[in-house]
Amino acid sequence: MAKTEQDNPTELNKETPLGKELLIWFVIATILALVNWYLVYGNWPDVPHTALRMLIVHLTFSYFVFLHIFFMAWMFHIVMWDRVKSRGKFLRNGGGILFAFLGFLLGVFNLQWFSGFVFEVLYPGFSLSFNVTDGLGYWLAMFVVVAMVGTFAVSYHTMRLNLKESYQIQLERQRLRSELAMARDMQMGLMPSVAPDLPGYDIAGVCLPAAEVGGDYYDYIRVDGEDNALAIAMADVSGKGMKAAMTAVLVSGMLQAEAIHRNNAAEVMIRVNRPLHRKSDRRMFAAMLYGILDPGKKEFSFTNAGQMPPMLLRAGKVAVISSHGPRLPLGATAEVNYARKTIELASGDHLLLYTDGVNEARNGDRLLFGEERLQVALAESARTPSAATALELIQERIREFTGDEPPNDDITMVLVRVS
Repeated sequence: MAKTEQDNPTELNKETPLGKELLIWFVIATILALVNWYLVYGNWPDVPHTALRMLIVHLTFSYFVFLHIFFMAWMFHIVMWDRVKSRGKFLRNGGGILFAFLGFLLGVFNLQWFSGFVFEVLYPGFSLSFNVTDGLGYWLAMFVVVAMVGTFAVSYHTMRLNLKESYQIQLERQRLRSELAMARDMQMGLMPSVAPDLPGYDIAGVCLPAAEVGGDYYDYIRVDGEDNALAIAMADVSGKGMKAAMTAVLVSGMLQAEAIHRNNAAEVMIRVNRPLHRKSDRRMFAAMLYGILDPGKKEFSFTNAGQMPPMLLRAGKVAVISSHGPRLPLGATAEVNYARKTIELASGDHLLLYTDGVNEARNGDRLLFGEERLQVALAESARTPSAATALELIQERIREFTGDEPPNDDITMVLVRVS
């Protein structure tokens, strides 16, 4: 899959470095110093290199005052920001202007001693009496400038926080995408890569993960001590993402350990349920149908723990095969005495195992695909040449029904055809 720009956040998505913010303040202070330097050129002392020296004086004064403004803006962010950030733009900007103006006043006050020091260094022998003009125009101009600086400080800080939050959101999305990809890989890794070779039977399976990874899986297991006996497991683990995939892996491992040595489906389910209940999260459980196909006797003995009941197509008619005993999913409670049911198979039979993602597939009108449509599709699939193509036809009927509506759950099916 090609990576997009969102998969790799750029430096612009990160919080703006403090150095960049200081550079912006430096540029503003420099521009104001140049403007002031140009406006007061008539008051320069009559000494060599006065223009350069006066430029240094104005730059020094401007940086000195802006250092106070920057300090007070920083204090505003530390002391007041958490209290005003959610109370509207007016209060945020007003607080920023106030603190910036306090910084300006503090800087002007400190210029009383700082200006004399700077002037003595640049103009030895000259004295400077620093007086703040009390003209209305001057103070109005200063108020406008400081208000702009205060508003800039708050707005820029807000932008930095928004960029930081955006970057963190993208990182979280990237982490979730990575987790979902890992979960899907784990989920798909549980599924068999090839169909089982069982004389007299055509078997095919498919699992179509939804947009969000669930915990569906199916598997084939050879049973020891039985002539060509094949166990078929189909599970739907509750939840989504990595936890569901991990639980599916746990269930699969437990099932493999028990299934290969036992020919009783109910006993296998009882032995898997107990440790799963102890080890898994109480909110995580697995709806599973587990059955053993005996090709010699043409029997399918199964136990259903919360999974959809199988469908049997025989002589053009579809029947739903109900089961005996408790239907609680694996892991829901510690002690469950599962029961098994055995059905006899005949030549030409089609046995379909499926999860609820099939019958609960929805279209744009939020209608369910349902069991009736599935039965019709199963009957129609009997005309296809193989179990694999039959499953493809059923998938096509589901797609025709759902249209552009994205799947909300995994779709998993196993079809057994008896020759």
